[in-house]
Amino acid sequence: MTGIAIPVLPIKNQVSMKRILFFSFILLFSLSVSSEGQGTDYAKFGIKAGDSHIPAGLNVGDRAPDFVAYDQAGKQVELKKLLETGPVVLFFYRGKWCPVCSRYLNDYQDSIKMIVDQGFNVVAVTPETIDNVEQTVKVHNITFTVLYDCQEQIMKDYDVMFTVTRAYQDLIQKKLNISIAENNGRDVAHLPVPATYIINRDGIIVARQFNPDYRVRASVKWMLLNMGKAL
Repeated sequence: MTGIAIPVLPIKNQVSMKRILFFSFILLFSLSVSSEGQGTDYAKFGIKAGDSHIPAGLNVGDRAPDFVAYDQAGKQVELKKLLETGPVVLFFYRGKWCPVCSRYLNDYQDSIKMIVDQGFNVVAVTPETIDNVEQTVKVHNITFTVLYDCQEQIMKDYDVMFTVTRAYQDLIQKKLNISIAENNGRDVAHLPVPATYIINRDGIIVARQFNPDYRVRASVKWMLLNMGKAL
C-alpha cells in the first residue's frame, strides 16, 4: 500500500505563512481592543448617551490636568504642589449614598498605609457637597484627601463626568431615597465614572483604571502592582 504524499512547503514559504498568521493575530487583537466599550449598555449604569457626552477617560502617557480644590478640612489642594512631594493616586467616587463607593472607601482606608508608605499622595474627588463630604469622611474614618469638585471641572478635565439618566435618578430616589442632583447641590445630576489614575512626579499618567460599570474599580492589588511605574 502506497502512502499518501503530504505536501511540504519550502522553508521560505513556511516563514511567510508564520508571518501572515502572526500579523493576522495582531490585527484581530487590535480590532478587539479598539472595539472595547462598543455595545456597552450605558443606560444600565446611569450614563445618558445619545446627545450627551460619553466619557472615555484620559490615557496612559497623557499629562494630568492641574487642579485646585478644597479638601474636607477646608484646605486648598493643588495637584502641582502635591507632585512636588511625591506621586499621586487620584480616584473618583460618586457619593455617600452609593453602597459600592462606601465599600470601596473602606477598602482604601484599610490599605492606606501600604500606599502612603511608598511615598504616594492619595486624593479622592467627588461631586457631592462639602457637607456630604464631611459626613463621608466621618463615617469611614478617612485620613486621605477628599476633594469637593464644586465646579465639576476636575471631572470634566479627566473626562469622567456624565449626565445621569432620568430613569437611574428615579431608581436611586426610590431605592435609596436620595436625589443625586440635590446631594451634589445642583439642578442637573452629574456623576463621575469611578476611575483611578496613577500620576508620576512629572505629572504624567502612568496607569489608569476606567470602566463605565461603577462596580468595577481599581483594586488595592492593582494599585500596588502599578505604583512602581510612577517611582
